[in-house]
Amino acid sequence: MTIRRNVRPLLALLAVAGCAEGGVWANVPNEPGPVAAACRQEIANDPRVRGLGAEAGGNAANTETVRQQLLVLLPQLYRQCMVRAGVIAPGQPLPTSRDTF
Repeated sequence: MTIRRNVRPLLALLAVAGCAEGGVWANVPNEPGPVAAACRQEIANDPRVRGLGAEAGGNAANTETVRQQLLVLLPQLYRQCMVRAGVIAPGQPLPTSRDTF
């Protein structure tokens, strides 16, 4: 029982992180380079993202709500990370959102 409880949030996070090219990750730029890769990794490890992944774990009723929250949160976290790293200027306009599935 304990193992099952611990595995569900991990599986949910993997499902979210596994869609790095589409889904909720579609609005996170897939730029090359070590800074962009580090920012994407930082996002995947962010407690808010992990919490949303755990919240959705296996509950189909929450999946769409969590997906909508992640579509907003992931690009914000990426931008904040890139600004902290000095790659993006703080006042630079946000890129347009991409269509997701």
